[in-house]
Amino acid sequence: MGKLNKQAKSEITLTLDFGGSGTKAIAQIQGGKPIAIWMEPSVIEASKISLAFQTRNLSHAYPENIAWVGIGEDYRAVGYLARSSYSATPGLKPRKYELALYKTLALVWAIKQKFKLAESFDISLALLLPPGEFEDSALLKPMLRDGLAEFNTPTGKLNANLVGYECFPEGGGIYAMYCKNTGEAIRRRVIVLVMLGYRNASVMISRRGILNRGKTVNLGMAKMVNLVIERTSGLAAEELVEAIAFSGNEPKPQHFYHLCSDNKHLDTQIQKIISAVHSSRDEYAIALTNWLKEALPSQNELDEVIICGGTADYLREELDALFPITPVIWHGGVEIPPNLNEQWLGSRLADVWALSIYHGIKVRSKRKEGERGTEEEGESGGKNMEEKSCESHSNEDASSNPPLGHSDTTPSPPVPLPHSPHPHLQNEEVPNA
Repeated sequence: MGKLNKQAKSEITLTLDFGGSGTKAIAQIQGGKPIAIWMEPSVIEASKISLAFQTRNLSHAYPENIAWVGIGEDYRAVGYLARSSYSATPGLKPRKYELALYKTLALVWAIKQKFKLAESFDISLALLLPPGEFEDSALLKPMLRDGLAEFNTPTGKLNANLVGYECFPEGGGIYAMYCKNTGEAIRRRVIVLVMLGYRNASVMISRRGILNRGKTVNLGMAKMVNLVIERTSGLAAEELVEAIAFSGNEPKPQHFYHLCSDNKHLDTQIQKIISAVHSSRDEYAIALTNWLKEALPSQNELDEVIICGGTADYLREELDALFPITPVIWHGGVEIPPNLNEQWLGSRLADVWALSIYHGIKVRSKRKEGERGTEEEGESGGKNMEEKSCESHSNEDASSNPPLGHSDTTPSPPVPLPHSPHPHLQNEEVPNA
């Protein structure tokens, strides 16, 4: 990353998806290009002395792999450091907001390191939570605001001022992009949004542009991984899920050799794993499709189905069969720019990338309004202060009306709009901030 001017206070725009298999982030600094970051999902308590020892050689690793944060006396290792040095689990049982604070702070520090920022800066956040946990966003905002204000890191204390906050149900980024691309037609359609992640499966339904609150169930890819582990021995979920995903519809011995340590019974072990993968996939697919049949409207009512999430690609054959007559739009048609796909996350970035486009437009719009307000203030210094305050709030409300979600200017429950309020929201790379 190039060294940026530290004299002016920097502003980071950060969009986060707290996935069960890893946190996906799109970060952009004012005047720069967006970058994608992926961080393991693990978070675990640790002492400050131990954390400082584990990260004594900062120059030898990417910051996202050696991240820890401290809030008061509460210190946590996050991501790869938590898993590799402290044997932390992925943390699939807690609701996502419970660990989101530590994951967010760790990513903020990693971004600060990558962009070579000063220890104090502004930040605007857009987050994704499962529809079934969406109301937790109201609890999360004050936690983030207070935590960002001062927290400890491997390089010392950071002070980040939260200047913008939005939270959307998972799938919200893809839905916003779909609204823009569909235009007026969404007012006449019944659309289903199916999100399949590592921990959760969720469904939201849009009837004539009105999006419901959605449903969430613990039927993500972790369900299948646990079934395979129950039918085999000595396998770790983190390595197993990668092998399963890579094997696709035709698991073969070469996909699982690295998981076996007993060379004497290698072939027997491999065949047992492959058999477990086949049976577990069938069982998992049946459970998932049965839930979808219960959660979705009748196929005669549906106009289109949007299916997204990393697990969706793995079960594409079964999901296509579930909708024989309804058009399916995979990942909402969102395309990931090649420069953001260096870690081969592919479609798993679709939701967070689409939301980052939407959120970035709002941030730039708000920034321009602020600049215009400063110019007007200079030209009319004698203006009544109360009048200027009223105008400022009016302008902010007009430019901050998302199609769904909670934000600083819309603290009430989401009121979905029939189409995106930003006609220039496009499925393309975000311009310089």
